[in-house]
Amino acid sequence: MSRHLLVTNDFPPKVGGIQNYLFELWRRLDPASFMVLTTDHDGADQFDRAVDFEIQRVKGPLLPTASLARRIDRLAEEFQADLILLDPALPLGMLGHRLQRPYGLVLHGAEVVIPSRIPMLRGILKGVMKDAEILIAAGRYPAQCAYDLLGESIAEPKVAIVNPGVDVDRFVVPSPDAKLAVRRDLGLTEGLGVLFVSRLVPRKGADTLIKAIAMLDQGKGSPQLWIVGSGRDKARLGRLIERSGVDAVFLGKLSQDRLVALYGAADIFAMLCRNRWFGLEQEGFGIVFLEAQACGVPCLVGDSGGASDALDPGGSGFVVQNPKDAKSTSLALETLMRNPELRLRMGQRARNFVESDFDYRSLADILKDAIDSVVLA
Repeated sequence: MSRHLLVTNDFPPKVGGIQNYLFELWRRLDPASFMVLTTDHDGADQFDRAVDFEIQRVKGPLLPTASLARRIDRLAEEFQADLILLDPALPLGMLGHRLQRPYGLVLHGAEVVIPSRIPMLRGILKGVMKDAEILIAAGRYPAQCAYDLLGESIAEPKVAIVNPGVDVDRFVVPSPDAKLAVRRDLGLTEGLGVLFVSRLVPRKGADTLIKAIAMLDQGKGSPQLWIVGSGRDKARLGRLIERSGVDAVFLGKLSQDRLVALYGAADIFAMLCRNRWFGLEQEGFGIVFLEAQACGVPCLVGDSGGASDALDPGGSGFVVQNPKDAKSTSLALETLMRNPELRLRMGQRARNFVESDFDYRSLADILKDAIDSVVLA
């Protein structure tokens, strides 16, 4: 059995997509095969007592310093780790060349895309990635970024695509009565509900969604928009909602249990993620799309980065090619709204799509095989 040390700034109980990705994969590995070095966080003591693998925490953030390199080497020696996995590639991956044991990197997206386009950082990133034993890419998009950066030298490190996924035993298709109960509990409509879950920042496209709903034929009825999340864009979105007259509800941050229930209560999930800053900001993948589909909900996905990989286009939803175009978004919404049989078929296909390709149990097996392939080779 191979053994490795995962070193990351992003691990629960800290909340976020990367944190969720790492935890859901690593908790399914043999707990004796790895340990985690990460940062301290509110609620960490309780969290650490509840898991069956070893976690060591330090005051963060973890930075590529000589003292951290020494600490990692010491832990790796005590644990007899064959490999050290560093997350993110920059800046933490810069420690790789200082370590006494082989290292690998976990790639998510922005931490690779942005440095790869800045001349001074591009060379650093390329060197760090070239000398890694393995690159674990959270989807096709970060993997393609690695190929674009390394070119012919990609044969040196091994690239393993380990997609984000879903706990399909937790995210399930609810009964009609359960859907209605969730709506009543949160004071939501019993009519059509469109769900948006994300940080409230311009790149996530809530503004396009509001404009698209405002364009719908009001005589045929419009859906209620449920907005989950917080962020700097909330005030602007609120003004847009007021001007447009869209029926929208800000639900703020919800507990994970409530969010799981709300996914299943929705009729349509939409997040019109888009590129910004000349392509420097893109969507790496979009776990929210998988979570909604696991609950049997068809999706509208903005075409940005690797977001379309989280959908079966035309089967479990639609990809909006220009996610800033409210008109095309409105047409896609109307197609789903006016065709309940289509929503049902897409919802069924969505659940099957996630179960087939994005069950975290299968993805954890891919991760284990990838690590073993470089450690035990």
